[in-house]
Amino acid sequence: MSTDLAPHIEQKIAAAVASGLFPSREAVIEAGVEQLLDSHIPRIPAEHRERVEAAILAANAGHVEPMSAEEWESLRQLVRDVAAGKAVSSE
Repeated sequence: MSTDLAPHIEQKIAAAVASGLFPSREAVIEAGVEQLLDSHIPRIPAEHRERVEAAILAANAGHVEPMSAEEWESLRQLVRDVAAGKAVSSE
């Protein structure tokens, strides 16, 4: 893996490895990325991912129907709610 990072970040990575907290530069970067993904990037709940995957399979099989304006707005609202971290029910 090749990465170009700012010198101050490289210094922090080197310090973390030198302290014995991490065995390698790669381990520091992997831990940082995992932390970032876990804390700052919303994950798609499994039930929503399953619904999307099922819809894709149905569409690929030719089972599609046009969505109404109301259905589109409902979908938009669901996306806004999920993005805002609101609890949503699966229908």
